[in-house]
Amino acid sequence: MKARGFILTLLTSCMFGLGAVLGKMAATAMHPLLVSFLDLAVGGLLLGMILMAARIPLRLQLGKADWLQLLLFSAIGTALPLVCIVTGLAQTSAIKGGFLLQMQGLVTVICAIIFLHERLVWKHFGGILLLLIGSLFVILKHLDAAQWEAFNWGDLLIVLGAAGLGYGMIPAKKLSVKTHSLPLNFWRLLLGAIVLLPFLFIQPHTFTFAITPTLLWVLPVYIITNFCIGYITLQEGLRFLKAWEAAAMMQTIPIFSTAAAMILLHDSISWLQIIGGIIILGGGMILALGSEASN
Repeated sequence: MKARGFILTLLTSCMFGLGAVLGKMAATAMHPLLVSFLDLAVGGLLLGMILMAARIPLRLQLGKADWLQLLLFSAIGTALPLVCIVTGLAQTSAIKGGFLLQMQGLVTVICAIIFLHERLVWKHFGGILLLLIGSLFVILKHLDAAQWEAFNWGDLLIVLGAAGLGYGMIPAKKLSVKTHSLPLNFWRLLLGAIVLLPFLFIQPHTFTFAITPTLLWVLPVYIITNFCIGYITLQEGLRFLKAWEAAAMMQTIPIFSTAAAMILLHDSISWLQIIGGIIILGGGMILALGSEASN
């Protein structure tokens, strides 16, 4: 069962890594707040249609405390972090943004220890360290020292957004055992869109943008991969993994964001990046084997 959870979470990392590139492309053509709202609203509508076609009830059988968790999950753990990340991606590189998103894992580990009382052993910390080192190697080709010194407002927004997503893993884990992931994500996306809706009419020039051929395919692909597939696989993975295990496996996001940049932005790969990918795979194996042995 653990293996299924790791595979699902790895698929989530793939979707989110691709999303780092797609999100940047969308945010440079459209207001980041509008991009975030459309991601949640359209993604929620698509999930709703899937649920109705599959005759899966939209209603959630949750108590008052669980609905509070869902509200926190939708607002603090989804909508507001998404705005920060998309806005930040418009001001920094997709590769750098993919690496900064790893802050989500660190915040999740801390929150999992505090709120869920999950325990880690030294082998787990070793696996997480290898994932971080491998990810750094993956992006070193693209980021020189001068770029790291120029830590800008966009980078800070991505870090803040990643922290919010990291906290969101806690209510996500609590809710994963209470209800089916499909209707749960439908309500997560719908409530998140409702949270952002009033801000669309406060920010200036929110609805001012030009429809381009790139935007016509980037935005739908971004919505489907990240907010339909990615959110569902993450929620399903949490049924089989601890919160920190899922967060640790998502440290592989940079390898997928780099691969997406190679395909969509015609980037090339270096030997250092190949070595980084091997280190990431080694760290993932240590986490997977260590988690199985600790059960």
